[in-house]
Amino acid sequence: MPYRDRTTVERWVNEYIESHSADSLGVAVLDKNFEAGPNSGIVVVTLRSASTITFLHPEIRQGLPNWVVTFEGRNETLDLDDAALRQLAEDLTSLAELRSFLQQKTDAVVLTHGPRG
Repeated sequence: MPYRDRTTVERWVNEYIESHSADSLGVAVLDKNFEAGPNSGIVVVTLRSASTITFLHPEIRQGLPNWVVTFEGRNETLDLDDAALRQLAEDLTSLAELRSFLQQKTDAVVLTHGPRG
């Protein structure tokens, strides 16, 4: 499944970053469960004003891959002033755009190779 392969996902993320240079999300592609393989790519995002662990990954829904954003639970509250809140809103907008970009790339793979890649 090329849309789950770390190398492919990393290439797509780099393409997104190059075409969206104004975005300042911290983005890294890691091996899911730290194991290389065809289902290994997971995209970790650092939000500038929230320490919430945030990552993107594809899930199979109704037989098709769908990129989702996961926000892990927090133990502490998050208090933001106006500037930090606007920064978080910008980061979430960029995160939504990255998710859409990865979905478009995945949809193209599915169209060409079928849902199993």
